[in-house]
Amino acid sequence: MQAPAYCQGDEIHRIRKNHQPILLHRKDWLPYMNHDRKIELFSRSEVFSTLPIDDIKVLAQHSGELRLEQGQLLFGKGSKSRSFYIIDQGEIAISHQQEIKQEEDILARFVPGDVVGEFEFFEEESRLANGVAHDPCCLLVFPGADSELEQLLVEYAHIFAKVYHRLIAINASRLRQTHKLISEKTSWLEEIKKQMFFDKLTGVYNRAYLEDELTRNLSSLGELFSVLVMKPDNFKLINDTFGHEVGDAALQSISARIQSNLRPQDLAIRFRGNEFVVLLPHSGLEEAQAIARQFLDSLNSFDIGMAIGNQSLRQSFSIGIACYPQHENDLIELAEKAFARVFYQRELGGNGIQIAETDLDEIYEFLKSIAIFSNLKLSELQQLARYLKPVTFDSQTTIFRAKEPGDELYIIQSGNISVKLPMPDGTLQEIAEIKSGDFVGEMAIFENAPRSATCTAKEECRIYTLHKDDFLHLMKESPNTAIRIMKNMLDITSGRVNASGKFISQMVKWGEEASRRAVTDKLTGVYNRRFLESELEKIFERSKAEQQSFALIMADMDYFREVNEGYSHEIGDKYIIEVANVFKKYFRPQDIVARYGGDEFTILLPDIDREEAMAIAENVRIQVGSLDFLKKFKGPELRLSVSLGLTIYPEVTSDIKELTKSADEALYKAKKGGRNQVVLALKSE
Repeated sequence: MQAPAYCQGDEIHRIRKNHQPILLHRKDWLPYMNHDRKIELFSRSEVFSTLPIDDIKVLAQHSGELRLEQGQLLFGKGSKSRSFYIIDQGEIAISHQQEIKQEEDILARFVPGDVVGEFEFFEEESRLANGVAHDPCCLLVFPGADSELEQLLVEYAHIFAKVYHRLIAINASRLRQTHKLISEKTSWLEEIKKQMFFDKLTGVYNRAYLEDELTRNLSSLGELFSVLVMKPDNFKLINDTFGHEVGDAALQSISARIQSNLRPQDLAIRFRGNEFVVLLPHSGLEEAQAIARQFLDSLNSFDIGMAIGNQSLRQSFSIGIACYPQHENDLIELAEKAFARVFYQRELGGNGIQIAETDLDEIYEFLKSIAIFSNLKLSELQQLARYLKPVTFDSQTTIFRAKEPGDELYIIQSGNISVKLPMPDGTLQEIAEIKSGDFVGEMAIFENAPRSATCTAKEECRIYTLHKDDFLHLMKESPNTAIRIMKNMLDITSGRVNASGKFISQMVKWGEEASRRAVTDKLTGVYNRRFLESELEKIFERSKAEQQSFALIMADMDYFREVNEGYSHEIGDKYIIEVANVFKKYFRPQDIVARYGGDEFTILLPDIDREEAMAIAENVRIQVGSLDFLKKFKGPELRLSVSLGLTIYPEVTSDIKELTKSADEALYKAKKGGRNQVVLALKSE
């Protein structure tokens, strides 16, 4: 790479690393940049356009001209930023590479009229990437070769104070745009969260909510909290005796009973097939025991049969308790400990409660602790303090609202502030919590724009305010003090803009991933029940319109309870995974394999006749029967197998509800007939 060039008089010089210029021959350069042209370039730029013309003339007077040939390096990654540039002609490409070989190497492009490197210059930060001339370029450079930067900063501090002020206003505007994007994306994510974190059958949270959301936000449960795990002692008997539809109705009624006993702060979660977790925020062991006893009494006195319109049907329940942090510091491990106590209680005969085992001068000092004032001298802090006004906000008091005009910066001495963005549906979404030692509302003193967020005191807050007019007085009275403050603030607001941009990217990435996870069973990787039900309707309507037949199979793993109790729940999960892998391998690529719940699966086979469907189902049955993974573990000798109920549309029935029912009845016959077989549903008379 050749070194940059600058113009002086009638000669073109090139700067070496030792800053000694060498004379180059003039080529076909365009006319030199005169003083008027420099003034015009400053006046048109976003950063300097608000300066008075006399200030712009001063900057133009101390600027120079820089010309680059195609491929020349303007500045290198990691280099100290001692200049900024305004492009007059050509284009500058920003890249992590010094030699741009393909379009993908370019991170950003700057074209005529753009300012390059102004933020790094005024923040005195190193360059984060390389600047390369994408074609022959002519640029205005500040400061010019004959000007000393340090002297300019001292002599024209009043001008640079205005420039810092403008840069922060630009950052504020960019931050407002990112807040707007966050608002637009949040409602979309909330809908995905609703799909992802709620169990459609029971109406409570699902296991993904426990593992993803609560694990990341453990503090929301308090410094101590308790976990209850509840499980019916013999729920499988309901499914085996009355069928899965009755089993689902029973689960719904149990869930409703549990929810009716929750306190306002408690959370109910469907943990696995027929197990429920109840989280008790801010509740220790003694309180958790009392609440668990209330749940047990309520559930034992509950007639499930009456609730689902069937004959009298009661279930006993086993409950496990674990407390944070007494028993475990990890939420998932805490739930598992409580779950282990459920099985221990079941070994004792069920219908009881088990507890997990235990494993184990003032304002100046304050201002000095604030990042934007940390490098101020005592005399400068005293100047600033004259403009600060103390104010106290009670808990839940709104400090300012989104879209209201604002003219004050708020510096938090004590307490926490919630920052919320307005959503399209009119609600407010919290995006940040501002704590003591931080500040909020800085945009108001640098730009005439409405507030972009609503801020509310989460507890009693003592705050110092700085009015826009007072800060302008400080800029005139002591521009160097103002520059120190704004340089720190510029760095922070730049970080917030970057963080907001990353947040948006992460939101979109998370949303796309969540969209996939919302229809996928986490344990097995096959589809979940929500996706199955939507696809069943689509295949039904398509088959009806195109007069095609399709098959629906309900599959139930034989001896699943025996595996759970004879080995462990963990081995039971492995059993489910092994069977799911067989299904994924031996059903057709176009078939939809879904985990219906617990050890039950439903498979949709579009565009298929009875003979082919029976052949595929029989092959799958054989393949499951060949599984021998239990041999690696210590436990009773069990022969693993699967029972399948198969029905055909429209051969058996042309009604979608009857179709599901016929497959369930065929599965019931397969189980009652000795298991490990495929039973074809017969056409109802």
